[in-house]
Amino acid sequence: MLGNREALWTLWEVSRAGTHAAAAARLGITASAVGQQLKALERHAGVALFERVGRRARLTPAGAALVARLGEHLPALDAAVEEASETHRVVRGEVALGGPWPFFRYWLRPRLPSLLAAHPELRLDVRFDVPSRVARRLLDGELDLGIVGLLPEAPGLELHPVAQEQFVAVASPGYLKRWGTPRSARDFAAHRFVAFDSDLAMLLPWWRAAFGAKEPLPKQVVCRIANLDEMLALAEAGVGLAVLPDYLVQPALREGRVLELTPDAPRRAARRPSGTLWVAWRKAAAPTARFLAVRDWLLAKDRRGQRA
Repeated sequence: MLGNREALWTLWEVSRAGTHAAAAARLGITASAVGQQLKALERHAGVALFERVGRRARLTPAGAALVARLGEHLPALDAAVEEASETHRVVRGEVALGGPWPFFRYWLRPRLPSLLAAHPELRLDVRFDVPSRVARRLLDGELDLGIVGLLPEAPGLELHPVAQEQFVAVASPGYLKRWGTPRSARDFAAHRFVAFDSDLAMLLPWWRAAFGAKEPLPKQVVCRIANLDEMLALAEAGVGLAVLPDYLVQPALREGRVLELTPDAPRRAARRPSGTLWVAWRKAAAPTARFLAVRDWLLAKDRRGQRA
């Protein structure tokens, strides 16, 4: 049956090209192969499809009728095949990218113009979400690519490190005036904290780097809110201490709306504690040209050493 399908395509190309040689050139085969396929098709159909008129061959009425029927279907199939092939050759269409808004604002926003300028027919659908939902939406096929701050327990995802966040503890001057500036682990443990979630993202690595793994974590988490901008706003309002990425708090530090807190602890590292951000995608994702262009562009930032 497969040979008959190939022969039908050959018949269609001969009808369009006019000669076996011209059809062979379009199909990338020899003129002899064209003739053999057409003879095989005639044997299968049990009817002559071509007849000799002088030195030329022309379609018989049966051949012309078959070509007319092929003309109703093969061009659409040809276009469908070309369109499918084009997705692997041309950067065109939409790619859905998800990740945390504050990091995107700092790291992704200034890089997007160059990507969109390089690929005028690319369309990006950028969505903001917390890492756990980004991972789930990747697995569900709602996102093509995502940036996550914690390694998800998802074997169906491929991950590659792309940037580093450094964390700082901050509080408002008003809060510190009222409650005092903490120095030791015991001091910090007595203070109120605003945290991202129950896992104490950012707060946990900062605490471990400052005081070690044996020091109990702070108990007074007075507000958990999965939004970094809102965490900073609550810290500025004097609700409590917050541990946040340094790039997010830099404007507030410069303007004196918050102050950085430096523990007096022998375990304090020379560098601020940090966390890795990862580019993630489904292992089974179709390698379309648009997907590869965006993925490789994101990863290229890591290869060139441009980190957050």
